[in-house]
Amino acid sequence: MSCPSNERTNLLNENKKNPKTLINRVIDILTCNLLGGPTLAESIAHYLQILNLTHSPCNIFAYILKPVTYLITLYQSKQANSGLYLYHQKVIHGNNFCAAGGLWMCDYEAVKRHLTEPQARAFKLAPSQLRKSVLPATKLGGRFAFLLSLSQEGAGGNGDWEAFRGCINDTIFTKDTKSRAQDDTSRKLIEKMTRDYKQANCAKDVDGAAAFFGDQSQNQNGLDDFLLRYLHYVVFGINPFDESIIKQLRDFHFGGGGSAGPHLHLVGQLLALKTGFAFEKQFPQIADILKETESITGMNEHEPKYKHMTKTEIAGVMVSIMSLAGMVGPTTWARIALGEKKLPPYEGQATGDIDVTDVWDTIDLNDRDEVKKYLHECGRLRHPVSNTHTVAQEDFLVKMKNKSVSFPKGTIIYIPMQLASIDESVYGDTTFAFNHKRKNLCPFSTIFHSVGESTNGRICPGRNVAENMMIDDCSWTCKKGKSAC
Repeated sequence: MSCPSNERTNLLNENKKNPKTLINRVIDILTCNLLGGPTLAESIAHYLQILNLTHSPCNIFAYILKPVTYLITLYQSKQANSGLYLYHQKVIHGNNFCAAGGLWMCDYEAVKRHLTEPQARAFKLAPSQLRKSVLPATKLGGRFAFLLSLSQEGAGGNGDWEAFRGCINDTIFTKDTKSRAQDDTSRKLIEKMTRDYKQANCAKDVDGAAAFFGDQSQNQNGLDDFLLRYLHYVVFGINPFDESIIKQLRDFHFGGGGSAGPHLHLVGQLLALKTGFAFEKQFPQIADILKETESITGMNEHEPKYKHMTKTEIAGVMVSIMSLAGMVGPTTWARIALGEKKLPPYEGQATGDIDVTDVWDTIDLNDRDEVKKYLHECGRLRHPVSNTHTVAQEDFLVKMKNKSVSFPKGTIIYIPMQLASIDESVYGDTTFAFNHKRKNLCPFSTIFHSVGESTNGRICPGRNVAENMMIDDCSWTCKKGKSAC
């Protein structure tokens, strides 16, 4: 995270030799757009973000501008979920830039380092501020066990993250999970989804595609309904044909309550008012359902290595995980792989013209490894989750274009997995082309919050479930090619 001591010394000496006056900075801002750089507004926003992160306690100018900076941060926090927005920032500012209240370090090696070293965490979901009042400990009582905001040992953590994540790994994602993914019930669900897809005639019928890919709360013949039933069956053992339970899950995840939105600061408050606090009311009910499932009901609540994590605590964490990731990541990935979501038209590139469904007619759908690579190439060009974060544990220096900038301990460092996946220093001249046979595709993949199999432990806990489900889905759904639809 910080520069080595000799490099740090060199950067400090370079700064002393080339001090930047305010006039110099204004000239830079006014001339950069003429040279193909950022616009005036983009330069000002970037300068204010750097100032907000690095100013001294005595800088009155920085404090006066904080309300403006706050509004810029709110806007950028929403925009920074988009790979297009992040790529544009990289193009105009370079590999390291400031936005959304933090520092973005975008080159592949920086992302790799941050994904494989222990991470300190803040109350953030990607670049957005989390709404603490709806996190599991607040809603259900007990300890704070929300994994996304717990720091790891070696990065300021006290061991809670390791204990609670270990409990989830050993309780939820077990050999029983793998068995359910391969049994007749899962096969029936996949077969139904395949029939629904073909009946929708997605390649030729706009209305049919809209129905299949739509997120209507009562749609029982589409992608979202399949994911709801399949994932809750495989992960928890919930009967996917028990319509009373499925209705409660559907209302929670698709009825305006259970998505990322209710977890977010400001957005969550507005959604609560709009929906009559549906999320707040439904959260404990869904946690009770999960607590009585095959995966959790037999759990030992007195296990020291898990710090005596309770059924209520693990159920609450899993409600949040399913709401924020389990029902979001797979549906995004599936929409990309099945061609409903187009690849982003990255600035100066032709990625927006790529039709991924042209590729699946050329691959061997009986070859699970080739299908996996196809899926990972879809995810490389459009990540299901574009970024995450860590928190600096010491002061550090970062090179930003032609100067170095010193950042303090506590700085939010964003980890843009999407930008690492389109780093031309790694993928070369074919970075923005679709090539599922490229070398080291899966070993270099960052779509599961890891670098292939290399991880600091924060790799997506449901990776194997999601990956195998997607391979099965594409193999079955696309078996006869796009023309069959």
